[in-house]
Amino acid sequence: MKIKPLSLLIGALIGTQVLLNGVGTGLPQLSHQDSLQWLLGISTAHAEESAEVKYTCPMHPQVISDTPGKCPICGMDLVPIAGLEHTHGMNAGQEETQATQNSSDRKVLYWYDPMRPEQHFDKPGKSPFMDMQLVPKYADATETESGGKPVVSISAATIQKMGVRTEKVGKSAFGGRVRATAIVMDNERARRDVFSQVEGRVEDLKVSAEGDRVKKGDAFYTLVSPDLVALQSDYLAALSGGLKDLAGAAAKRMELLGVEPQVVATVAKSREAYDNVPFYVPSDGVLSKLAIKSGAYVKTGDMIGQIQDLSTVWIEAAVPEGDLPAVRAGDSATVVFTGNPRPYDARVDYVYPTIDGEARTGKVRLVVDNKDGSLKPAGYATVEFAAAVAERLTVPPEAILRSSTGDHVIVARGKGKFQARDVQTGASSADKTEILSGLQEGEEVVTSAQFLIDSESSLKESLTKLSGGKE
Repeated sequence: MKIKPLSLLIGALIGTQVLLNGVGTGLPQLSHQDSLQWLLGISTAHAEESAEVKYTCPMHPQVISDTPGKCPICGMDLVPIAGLEHTHGMNAGQEETQATQNSSDRKVLYWYDPMRPEQHFDKPGKSPFMDMQLVPKYADATETESGGKPVVSISAATIQKMGVRTEKVGKSAFGGRVRATAIVMDNERARRDVFSQVEGRVEDLKVSAEGDRVKKGDAFYTLVSPDLVALQSDYLAALSGGLKDLAGAAAKRMELLGVEPQVVATVAKSREAYDNVPFYVPSDGVLSKLAIKSGAYVKTGDMIGQIQDLSTVWIEAAVPEGDLPAVRAGDSATVVFTGNPRPYDARVDYVYPTIDGEARTGKVRLVVDNKDGSLKPAGYATVEFAAAVAERLTVPPEAILRSSTGDHVIVARGKGKFQARDVQTGASSADKTEILSGLQEGEEVVTSAQFLIDSESSLKESLTKLSGGKE
C-alpha cells in the first residue's frame, strides 16, 4: 500500500516532536534547528525518490515518453525531463559526472547542440549557442547495414496507431500467359534498297507503280549512260586485241556499276555495245518505293526504288511494363490477326531496351512466316506469350516504393526496428511482384504505412549527415 505524502509529513512532525522532547527514546535531544534540517532532508529525499522521470526529444519537445528510447520523429535519443530539472542546481562537474554515469553502458562519440549539430564537443554541459544541455551522440545511435540505410525504431504503440502490417518474402509460381496487342510491320531485314551506281538517263521503265509485285530477274529499266558506252567499247577493243586481262578488268568495272553479268556476256557474244543498258529487279517482293520515272536523269548514289520481301513479317507487340521481364528472346508465342481466325506460331526475335513513357509499355518483336502473303503491314493482332512458369521470390506490389533513384522496400527487422532496402524488381501481376535482388526468403516487408516509415528513414538519414555521422 502506498503511503500518502500527507501521512509522511504528519509522521515526520510527530517524530520531530518526540526527538525534541527526547521522551523515552534514549537518544540525545536535538535543537529546533537540527530537527527542522532533519525533517527537510527526509522530505527532499522522498520528493526525489517519488519524482516521476519522463523523457523528451530536444528537437521535438511535444514528444513525451515514460521510458528512454528514440524520438519517433527524428530518431534522436530521448533525454530525461526530470533529470534535467534535478541537475539544475548541480555544478558543471556534477553534471558531467551524472551524464557519464547515465551513459556508462554506451560509447559516446561526442556531444552536440541539436540546433547546431555540425558543432561537436568533447564533454557534456550547456551549449554555448543555446541555453540548453548538449546531447550525446552514441556510437550505436544510427544503426546501418550494407547499403548505408539507417534503422528507424518505433514503439509498439506507435506501430499500432500507424496500422503497420507486414508480410514475409516468399517464393511463388510466377509466369504463365502474357497477352499484348500488336501490329504487323515490314521485316526490315528483308528490305532491299536499290541505288544507281552510274550516271545516265532512265528509259523504258518496266515497273510503273509502287505496290507492284516483282520477281528477281524481271526487267526493271534501261539506262543511257556515256560512261557505260565507253566501258563497253574498251571491253570490246580488249577482246578484239586478245588482251584478256584488260577485257576482264573492263567487265569487272561494268559489274561494279550495276551491269548484270548476263549483259556483259551478251556484249562479248554479239560484239556490239548497248546504247540503252538494261537493268533488272534484284530480288522478289513488293515495290514499296519507286523514286524514278522514264526520262529522268540519275546520278551516282541516287535511289531507284525499294523492294520489300513480305514472305516474313515482323509483329511488334506492346507488352505492359510489368510483364516485360517475363518475356525473353527465343520464347514461343501465338499470334491471332484481326479478321483472320487462324492462329500463327511465332518466336520472340528481340525485346527492345526502351519503354514508352506515356503508355508504359515495351516493344517486343516477333517474326511470322507469310508465304501466302495474307498478312498485311499495319494490320492489328493479339499476341499471347508462353512465359515460363517458375518459382520466384515475390512480395506484394504494395510493398514496393518507387522513386527517381530506383525501387525500395521497408524491411521489418523485429523489436520495432525498420530499415529501407534497395531492391531490383522483375515481372509484376495483380497480387505479386518478382524480386530479382535485395531481399531473401523469410524476411518481412511492410505492406502498409510504409510511406510514413520511409519518410522517417529519409529524415533520419538527413539528420545523420547534418550531425556529421556516416550513413
